[in-house]
Amino acid sequence: MIRKLTMSALVVAALAMNVPAFAQAQGDQFSSAGHEGQYASDVQGNTGTQTRQEMDSQAPTLQGATNGTIGPQGSDATYITGVNTAGTVRVNNLANLEALLNIIANGMEILGIAWGGPTMIMGFMHMAAGTQDAMKKVLFGAAGVTGGLATPGCINWLVASARDANLFS
Repeated sequence: MIRKLTMSALVVAALAMNVPAFAQAQGDQFSSAGHEGQYASDVQGNTGTQTRQEMDSQAPTLQGATNGTIGPQGSDATYITGVNTAGTVRVNNLANLEALLNIIANGMEILGIAWGGPTMIMGFMHMAAGTQDAMKKVLFGAAGVTGGLATPGCINWLVASARDANLFS
């Protein structure tokens, strides 16, 4: 009997939590202007945080895009036809070049670590076995790992130096 009462109470509580609150206020209930607030009582669905725009307001009409006053910045400006903008679109070719160089640098880093690490480990294994060329493999592996880790920093340094020296403008 208690189990049935508990289950029915849980069902009623769950249904009560899913009932909408219908908390639509009439007017701005957050102001001190009375029950109707600053709006008339015929405004339906106003929650107090909305602004009301009169139907007969004189809103300005929208116009299409107009040409700006900024023209191409020298002979290096790239014109793109078919773009839905007014005026001239300038492409930042340095950013595209920098992105490509970052992809190449990250690939070189992965290849340097992927080749240099196993080569160095094989050199240590050959060193334990007493092979003649073991030290050469360890040095080649260390050079590969070091070169792979240093490549992105060196490329970023070169690009930053070229950008600061205005070599791309």
